[in-house]
Amino acid sequence: MVRASHKNPRDVAQLSGKLLEDTIEPSLALSTSDSEQWVTSRDLTETSLPYVPEVMDSLTIFLLTHVNIKSSILFRADIVHDSLGLLKTPKEKEQAFNQTGNNSLANIDDSTDDVEPRPAREIPGFNLTRTVVRRFIPRNSKLDRPMEQTCHFYEETKSIPSLSDGANTVGIEAPAETSIRRYLVVYTPHASKEDMPFYHPLLQALAFLYDYDPNATSSADGNTGSGTLSIHFVLFPEEPIQKRLERTLHSLLNNQIRLARNTRLDVPAENNNNPNKDNILPRHLVQDTYARLKWKYGPDLCERWVESTDPTKHVFEDLLITAFLIELWRNMYGVVPAEERDGRDDDNRFPGFVDVACGNGLLVYVLIMEGYRGWGFDARQRKTWSIFPESVQSQLKEEIYIPQPFVDEFTALGLDDELLNLGIKYHSGRFPQDTFIISNHADELTPWTPLMAAQAHPGSPLPFIAIPCCSHSLSGARYRYPPPKGKGKGSSAQRDDDDRQVEQNPQPVSGDLKALRKAKEDALTDKGFYKSQYGSLTAKTVHITEEIGCEVETTLLRIPSTRNMAVIGNRKCTIEKWGSMLNPLETVAETDQRYIAQRDNEVAIERVNDLVHRECSREGGISAAAKIWIERAKGLNRGAGKGGGH
Repeated sequence: MVRASHKNPRDVAQLSGKLLEDTIEPSLALSTSDSEQWVTSRDLTETSLPYVPEVMDSLTIFLLTHVNIKSSILFRADIVHDSLGLLKTPKEKEQAFNQTGNNSLANIDDSTDDVEPRPAREIPGFNLTRTVVRRFIPRNSKLDRPMEQTCHFYEETKSIPSLSDGANTVGIEAPAETSIRRYLVVYTPHASKEDMPFYHPLLQALAFLYDYDPNATSSADGNTGSGTLSIHFVLFPEEPIQKRLERTLHSLLNNQIRLARNTRLDVPAENNNNPNKDNILPRHLVQDTYARLKWKYGPDLCERWVESTDPTKHVFEDLLITAFLIELWRNMYGVVPAEERDGRDDDNRFPGFVDVACGNGLLVYVLIMEGYRGWGFDARQRKTWSIFPESVQSQLKEEIYIPQPFVDEFTALGLDDELLNLGIKYHSGRFPQDTFIISNHADELTPWTPLMAAQAHPGSPLPFIAIPCCSHSLSGARYRYPPPKGKGKGSSAQRDDDDRQVEQNPQPVSGDLKALRKAKEDALTDKGFYKSQYGSLTAKTVHITEEIGCEVETTLLRIPSTRNMAVIGNRKCTIEKWGSMLNPLETVAETDQRYIAQRDNEVAIERVNDLVHRECSREGGISAAAKIWIERAKGLNRGAGKGGGH
């Protein structure tokens, strides 16, 4: 589901220009009972829409859970009940993602059994086809409470006299009657007027009605088939139509029309059509953990922020990444945050983490406070480190990463003194067995992340997450990778591409705004993403991981940043390995030996070395690349290039 332009999709010249309360009239389509007075308005009706009813149905199903598209106040809506059993409840989603076979993912209250759907209305001519109950989850649980809502789906096929006014002009006799297909969804909140949350319209019920005449002509494109979308609602007794409600109703209609333009019938309606979103973890787990971390750490960190940067951006973005990591480790190792352990020692269940190029150290701080062992390093100590407890500061190191192939090259050239005279401690990524590597917007270290994971333990590469940002070659110099040629993100066809000269930071020769707008729209698609500099860097990181024989996955993080693609390495094999290591009948040493035996160390090391030598050839070889890396390291230590680089 692609977000469309925010341009008003309706012709405002066709609206009355009056207040909604002056245009409402009884709804003839929804006459349910004398106690409910359904009303509508011509200003809440849009005609000549070219969409078949299946489009409206698919869009409606998608929006049942993706309510955040229409409201910034809401995280999502969880499904409590679906009469067709197609939409999954949070528990059912957790079970599908729970690859470790433990119960650690089941960490939310499954209070769905006591929620009953509201009774369905008997609407003349319509047949009830489906009943769904959803629970709205607000972003700020301290201001807004969750609320259930019943959604009833109806359909009707109605024969009426043909109103086609053009058939005879081409010598075709107009049919005597035509079948109108009617699609209706009625939303009923489980709340009284006094208890209605701010994010929900102050209404007893709301309905979308779509009438589709397959024989009429749509003025939108001239094709046969035309639909009419209208909104109907029931006010609370003696409740006037406030301006906020009027704006909300118009917005709902506008959004429905706008989003229908990009609704695809070849994609399952209940799924997000982006295969890289919510494909590693259920969305609700990450969002709920983020909400907890946000209120636990957010206000204090923003208040004590000592950097010159905007704390609201960095704090909440890193808290969301932390929430993802907590739930990822729950999935991989069965380890839970400290407050969920109930006295259980999880140190043996988690191998520890390292945050390379840790920057402000916020990830390290929150993860340690949440009970996870680990440390982080960066080329320079940041001001933010000083606001953390001493126990956290001791785990933040001022160190520079120098890849082992570069260290070996300098040693072979007899230039060990160059390394010793850096003026700062360095290491070559020899992390302990099973350490989880975090590479969050690590710039120069991004393409090295899968390599350091493999070099640390070739027989059993370390698991990692890399969130790419700025594009660099293996020498650390800025470099724009060419887009992958093959079908896949990390296709082997990219090997031939990498030797091709590409223009770095290309700029258009003329100010063609139309072409620029089209390029931005194309970038929102999967194919267009991998043509961008950021997409090409992501594809390169994936390709490196694949080439050295490691397992790799990608997922979009729900962080407020355009740099939100995560590359995750060796997750599934770690789940399998860690499940065996937790087997009391097998020792950790035996498990390590068995997994190491599955992978030829010499072959793995050779793959890494071949890749490094090939990639460094564009700088004149590994010696030249190593010298570039060392010179940049010296510059970082002197404080040069503070705008970027680690």
